[in-house]
Amino acid sequence: MTKKPTSDHSVINDALNLDGSPEAVRRYYDNWAENYDRDMQSFGYLGPRFMADLFDRHSGRSDGDRPSMRILDAGCGTGLLGEELSQLDYPPIDGFDLSPEMARQAADRSGYGQVLGDIDIMSADNAFEPGSYDAVLCAGVFTLGHVAPDALNVLLRLASPDGLVVISTRSQYYDTTDYRQVAGALIDAGHMSLVEAVTDSSYIDGSTSHFWVYRKAAM
Repeated sequence: MTKKPTSDHSVINDALNLDGSPEAVRRYYDNWAENYDRDMQSFGYLGPRFMADLFDRHSGRSDGDRPSMRILDAGCGTGLLGEELSQLDYPPIDGFDLSPEMARQAADRSGYGQVLGDIDIMSADNAFEPGSYDAVLCAGVFTLGHVAPDALNVLLRLASPDGLVVISTRSQYYDTTDYRQVAGALIDAGHMSLVEAVTDSSYIDGSTSHFWVYRKAAM
């Protein structure tokens, strides 16, 4: 079956046409890990920088408070987001990725403390203590061929009461999945509130993404 063109870049197009199974995603990113940073830089990838700045606007922490924050990078890849946060003077953050090879690169990068590989986002609350993170950030994961919108429930469980959950959703993903229904149900049930939405932001050569800042309900 011919793959649907979802990107002008073949390596991204192939990623967006994965079947969403953990095995396929893990294998694809293990193979891409060595060239990932170089490729994404050449494609004009803006997601990590934009998310870091967006989170910084809402973190509510002064420069002196930042060292006490516990932050989790869900689907950390090679660690581009952690590097951006370190440049904003945040402490080393925790991270995980489904791909062991991607996680290995993140662990070697400035900006990270504990990094675990071979962690499926749908079971990440078994690997990390639920309710223990002031902020859970997730850039580039809620995209075609990767995870189901229900993964938002897991990320919310990992955040502390009154903590932030910051997510990017590729615009094509948002338009073709039930993400808005999943997020809306969590808001309607009082589990979280929407702090800010940035829609159709420049993301990577010719493609856009939405960015969402949620606050978990206080106990």
